Amino acid sequence: MYKDIVVTKPWGHEYLAYENDEVGLWFLHIKGGQQTSMHCHPKKTTGLVVLDGEVEVSFLADSRKLTAPSKVMIRRGLFHSTKALSDEALIFEIETPKEKHDLVRLNDSYGRTKSTYEGKKFENPKLEDDLWIEEPELGKSIDYQFAGCN
Repeated sequence: MYKDIVVTKPWGHEYLAYENDEVGLWFLHIKGGQQTSMHCHPKKTTGLVVLDGEVEVSFLADSRKLTAPSKVMIRRGLFHSTKALSDEALIFEIETPKEKHDLVRLNDSYGRTKSTYEGKKFENPKLEDDLWIEEPELGKSIDYQFAGCN
């Protein structure tokens, strides 16, 4: 559904870079000083892998700074927000199960509190440079170079 789409967000943009039956891998570009809403996913577990930059991942009771390459796992139902502390932050978001509309926003700096996932008017076509990871053939490996990572 999202394979050829870039979703514009007030904090940057995101797009699906890989998916199989169980996992969705999203690429997030967060502009410097911007942040996602404080939100949770009641049905899915989320992992964040910082590819480039520095972020602060905040929870209701505390926060954690992460610098590339770093990762954090976020359990179902845990409210969290991610803010770019550097000029930009490039992040892989891994979600399982892959249900983009599993979203509860608690608060948001951009007026989206209590709203659902962005709709069609925020969707744009992917560009040639936007990453899509193919499933490798059995016995073969594929090297990808992206956001300073191999």
